Amino acid sequence: MMLAALLVLGAPHPAAADWDLSLFVGQAFPTYDDRLVIRLPEIPPVAGMGIEASGTPELRADGGPVFGAALAREFGVLGIEVRVDITDVALELTGVRYDLRFLGPFLGGGARGSLSLGDARFEADRLRLLSFNARLRTPGAVSLVASGGLSYLPDFDLAGSIPVQFDIEGVPDSFLAQPELFLVVVPEQSNHRWGVNGGAGLRIGGRVAVFAEARVFYFKEYELSLELEDVQPIVSALLDEIEPVRFRPLIANAVAGLVFRF
Repeated sequence: MMLAALLVLGAPHPAAADWDLSLFVGQAFPTYDDRLVIRLPEIPPVAGMGIEASGTPELRADGGPVFGAALAREFGVLGIEVRVDITDVALELTGVRYDLRFLGPFLGGGARGSLSLGDARFEADRLRLLSFNARLRTPGAVSLVASGGLSYLPDFDLAGSIPVQFDIEGVPDSFLAQPELFLVVVPEQSNHRWGVNGGAGLRIGGRVAVFAEARVFYFKEYELSLELEDVQPIVSALLDEIEPVRFRPLIANAVAGLVFRF
């Protein structure tokens, strides 16, 4: 019924409309390449300690809601477009446990302990993806629309921390500081903010139309580093073996909304 009303409103009009405003909502589906996975296949021995890892910590992307708007100017079937896609994304970490065995005279020798990195979720600031595109739209009440061009990703931060649990047999927990581990976007990566986007969709209507589309955004490699607070020297020696995380944001958005031509 709503679609029928929109089609009536979108009936052909004698005066040509050269501008259109699109308002949309949807869902983000971010994906990343293997370089976002933290792997510690072999840990160099710390002096006086044997170390064994149980599992592999992995960092993966999770998508959230999307909303935004696009303003386009048409010249026949061709046009130019400025759009902003406000996208929620998060990173999820699966933790790992390191079993420790103290050798030699340290703690009397043979003592055991563990270091555990718990599961964690890091919420990114809402990504405001600003794009400048060329656009193609086929004529008619039912039309195909495709556009693509440059996209800009402003600075963003990650909120959240990784719980770290450090235990040694025979040593009360109150004597051992339990550090927090943070994932931080390395600053001064301004040349990494520019990327590309491309998308296509279907539009139905005239002056007022409904549409749905899929769009992909791709940006250059970013670097994330791990920062520690209240850290024990042993914990620091282990976590220093984690190299900076390198990733290339690849975000796919699926959206739907309304178009108003004027």
